[in-house]
Amino acid sequence: MPVPGSAAGTAAVPHQAPGPDRTARREERRREDRPTPTSPAWADLEHQQEQLRHGADRHPVCGADDGRCPTLAVVGETQCAEHLGWPLCPSHDGHPCTVRTRTGDQCATCQDQARYARLDVALPVTPTDDGTCPGHSGPCGRAAMPGDPYCACCRIASQRDRDRVIQEWEAVRDAAVAAARPQEAPESAPAPF
Repeated sequence: MPVPGSAAGTAAVPHQAPGPDRTARREERRREDRPTPTSPAWADLEHQQEQLRHGADRHPVCGADDGRCPTLAVVGETQCAEHLGWPLCPSHDGHPCTVRTRTGDQCATCQDQARYARLDVALPVTPTDDGTCPGHSGPCGRAAMPGDPYCACCRIASQRDRDRVIQEWEAVRDAAVAAARPQEAPESAPAPF
């Protein structure tokens, strides 16, 4: 192909300096005494995979029914909560809850839902007859969302207020716990969990 700028292609290509000698560079790298990366042996990989499997199975399977129960055992026990006879969570709204608790109290999820339900009952909203939003802090007049007395803006505002009330309650609770800790006697042995 002719060199650009030459009409007949007789122009010479400018001379370029030769690049570094690649073989000399390879020899130089070999002399640096760097270890050559190698893949781990197959036995090492199998050993690592076996450790990962056992690490993921920290909780053994329930030992009831001659080990045929597919449920994991409770931490520190050899059986699952059902075979230990733990009662079901009483739930917060009468709907069945499948979580079993040691003492028969509410599970953490039902406790949270009950707290939110109490907050919603404490601040009742009376829906309007014409399908408009009654407003969170005063009359709004926008169209209410389906199945909700509020419009989207007022629902977000009410949730922000609810979150603020919860954060204030948690701050008071944390302060009470921090004040009670110095009064408690230190444990002679730490709890097993």
